[in-house]
Amino acid sequence: MSIVVIVKKDKKIVIASDSLTSRDSLIISSQYKTNSEKFIKYQDSWIGCANDTMSTQMLLHALKNSKQEFSFEGVDNIYTSLLKLHKILKKKYYLETKPRRVTNQIVEPTNMRLLIANSSGIYGVSKDKSIENFSKFWATGHGGAFALGAMYHVYDKYDAVKIAEIGVQTACKFDEESALPMQIQMVKEEICQ
Repeated sequence: MSIVVIVKKDKKIVIASDSLTSRDSLIISSQYKTNSEKFIKYQDSWIGCANDTMSTQMLLHALKNSKQEFSFEGVDNIYTSLLKLHKILKKKYYLETKPRRVTNQIVEPTNMRLLIANSSGIYGVSKDKSIENFSKFWATGHGGAFALGAMYHVYDKYDAVKIAEIGVQTACKFDEESALPMQIQMVKEEICQ
């Protein structure tokens, strides 16, 4: 699995992640795997995927190859785009939508946890496609609670890059399914609100 964090501070937005891949008891570090990215760029948005490698690959392929237009700026546009993507992922990519455990979900889940960064803000998307607009930071994936605590503690002390680094490093230190090295990307700071 993965840890993906997102930070917004002083007109800068940063997205960062670990680089470990795991399958059951098998772990593959980025030293041995060249496609260990956990976030992708689509138009002016960076989208982090805190799931397995296949989820990231499906999402990237669908975005690049669909004739439909998608927008990830603002909650309504993200939701509309997710509904379109859900149909495409089910039909063309055989997305498994059954919850992996019994839940009280009222909609068919995508089973993907996403973080989105662009000039309109920072957003989190749950497996059931609910969307949150965050004002400062968020983390999702394995070690997410550790990253949130660490970023909360240092938010007033450092810039966005350092806060994101601390979040990912902390998650990697205390969660066995996350590992360094880290991948980090700055969203164009001059366009951030």
